[in-house]
Amino acid sequence: MTHVRTLPIRLSPHPGEALDSWWEAIAHRLGATTGDVLTSMGLLPRGPSRPVDSGALGRLVTLLDTDQAAAAAWSAGLTHSQVQAMTLSRYDGRAHVVDARRRRVEARHVWGRARGSRYCPACLAENGGRWLLSWRLGWSFACLDHHLLLVDACPRCSRTPRHFPATTRHPLAPGRCHSPSENDVLPTRCGQPLEEVPALTLAPQGSTITAQKLIEKAISCGQADFGVYQETPQPTLALFGDLRALVCILLRRVPQRLACFASPEVLALHQQPLSAKRWSFDPVEETRPGRLAPRRAATAALAVSAALHILEQGDAHEAGAVLRGLISDADGSIPLKIGLRWAHTSPVFDAVHIAALAPRIGHLDQLRYRTADRLPRKPGPSAATRAAERARRTPTQLWPAWSARLSPQTGVFSRTIRPTLSCYLLLIGGVRDFSNAARLLQAPIDARVGPHMSFRLVRQGHFQVISLGLSALADYLDREGSPIDYDRRRAVDYRDLLPLDTWTELCRDIGFEAGGARRHQFARALLFERLSGLPATLAPTAYAPGTQELRTMLRTFETDLTPALMSQLEGHAAEFLTLHGIHDEPLSWQPPTDIVRDLEVPGCDLRDIDLGMLHRLIRDECMTTAQAARRLGISHDAVRFVLQAQPAPPAAAKSAKWERGATVRRARATLPRDKFARFYLDEYRSLKWIAEHAGVNEEAIKVLVREYGMKRDGKATRWRQIDLDWLRDQRAAGRTCRDLAKETGFSLGMISYLGRRHDLPGRRPGQSRSPSGIDIVDTPS
Repeated sequence: MTHVRTLPIRLSPHPGEALDSWWEAIAHRLGATTGDVLTSMGLLPRGPSRPVDSGALGRLVTLLDTDQAAAAAWSAGLTHSQVQAMTLSRYDGRAHVVDARRRRVEARHVWGRARGSRYCPACLAENGGRWLLSWRLGWSFACLDHHLLLVDACPRCSRTPRHFPATTRHPLAPGRCHSPSENDVLPTRCGQPLEEVPALTLAPQGSTITAQKLIEKAISCGQADFGVYQETPQPTLALFGDLRALVCILLRRVPQRLACFASPEVLALHQQPLSAKRWSFDPVEETRPGRLAPRRAATAALAVSAALHILEQGDAHEAGAVLRGLISDADGSIPLKIGLRWAHTSPVFDAVHIAALAPRIGHLDQLRYRTADRLPRKPGPSAATRAAERARRTPTQLWPAWSARLSPQTGVFSRTIRPTLSCYLLLIGGVRDFSNAARLLQAPIDARVGPHMSFRLVRQGHFQVISLGLSALADYLDREGSPIDYDRRRAVDYRDLLPLDTWTELCRDIGFEAGGARRHQFARALLFERLSGLPATLAPTAYAPGTQELRTMLRTFETDLTPALMSQLEGHAAEFLTLHGIHDEPLSWQPPTDIVRDLEVPGCDLRDIDLGMLHRLIRDECMTTAQAARRLGISHDAVRFVLQAQPAPPAAAKSAKWERGATVRRARATLPRDKFARFYLDEYRSLKWIAEHAGVNEEAIKVLVREYGMKRDGKATRWRQIDLDWLRDQRAAGRTCRDLAKETGFSLGMISYLGRRHDLPGRRPGQSRSPSGIDIVDTPS
């Protein structure tokens, strides 16, 4: 910095003044050229030939490097921050984007004006021609101090002032037009006193002034927190990206409908044709209106006022309704597409854009774009990955508590609505179509079920609130996850789930009537649904309910459940999972339904059901699940879900069935398998004898025969189990067949049969016994 010198006269910059205006004011005060001032401050090199091209000076106005800022500050007696505040880098990241490497403003990023400036004649008259830095912004179109619309060009030469900083070789008068003269010959200047140019006066409370105030407030605080941004404040640069996108839509589609957002005078200036005369350095007019900062302040004021009117609504849905009303044609069609991507916009603009199109897109797309949410959004680039991860956390049939909460009381079938809701869950910000969701969940439903079910829910008036509930559930799963890997559960081989021996044994342990093959089949199907999350129709063929009759009977199996039986089934299920390598997961799990407690969902909360009343209806009044549901005024599925989680205990007054269960338990305790086998197979005792020996009825012994799986030879070989010599001696001693049958355990018919077959001593047919016990044989006289 040896070539830098302090200025003989130091001039403080005005608040908000631009750097080139400040050095021009210093040069005018010193009676020197701007080149001499810039050389003294170290911003230009010394020498006979100094750069006077616009590019070098333009880069200085945009951004100073550290050495340049330090030199200028030392020379003028300012601080480093004061010098940098006079460059366009002051608004970097707030009102525009500065490319630090090339030291220029990005013209196509949120209306960044690379060159040129508007101006307020009244301000120039008051401050002696000092130029404000904010006038260079594409978002400046009105003066808040004088309530004037900023002027775009010099009235004499029709050129934009300060399209580039003026030459450094000649003195310049502040407040005048520095553009080349009519014939573009330098150093001749236009010289028009810009403080004398007439400007349009605006109403202090008008839409244009209000819009400019809102813009400047957002720039000063660095974020937007009004209207649609109240719940999700956005950086100012995102606000300007949203405004730019909305202005593009409005100026291209419906410019004729913007008249209500500005005064007639502003509208007239906007509608004036552009000058046919062009200069070599005039900015190129954008063929797509709104993509670049408008050349006219009136156009910017009109379009920004309309765009801010949309963004000032209470939420994205209200803003979308206003936008839809502006851009919809007479037949209600909207010339926009849901898949459009806008550069540099915020999620709030996407929400407004989707809300504007929501009524005209399909119901499944409404789920995908979350149109029911307060802030609709487009699926991100990781939507497919998110959907696959969510499928791993979601059962094929939605959890019972959630199904009861979200399903309407009537008008839908559980076999259809539960897998459909699970597929809808994957559509929330995820997969593109219903068939992909069904494939990920292995749901046994056709692709046509998704649109059909949504149509029915819309007709019933429940689709909107169900969408909100599913969105809340999707967010919870994405955030908290699930302790169960349902993809792994769906891949388990369930063919050996609850075999017959295990079912018989666990029923015997708790005294539950095992019943026939059908009850065993229903128990396996119920356990399959609980473990896998799949519908019972996808169970192995051995126990899958393949007919409508079996599916209907399965839906009523819950009335047979007891707490002891469910405890036994859960214990077996835990052992089954362990056997298949699943050690780190609970048997079952459900997300908390409290996350939708503020929604008026069509279903019911299972916790609100009177459990005592339900149990009394099932046990005391012997109602079916459908009858109990009608009595309680809830859905059939809700009753089934409650009974699966909290089965009704056995009735206090024992019926014949429960009494027989107690008898069987007593017989089982008295006659273990080995003892029963000795009586039944080795000694060939009759069922009646075994029953009398155990002190139970004969029916209980028949149950043990089935449980133990015992079978003995037919009647023709039973006599071989008796010692005939012993039987002959007993008969010879005068013992009756009845006494021998009671002692041996054989029937009276069997003893009589053996006596006749082997001609054993004893009474013959037609022979009677005398009172003294001597047999008397009747002979014909």
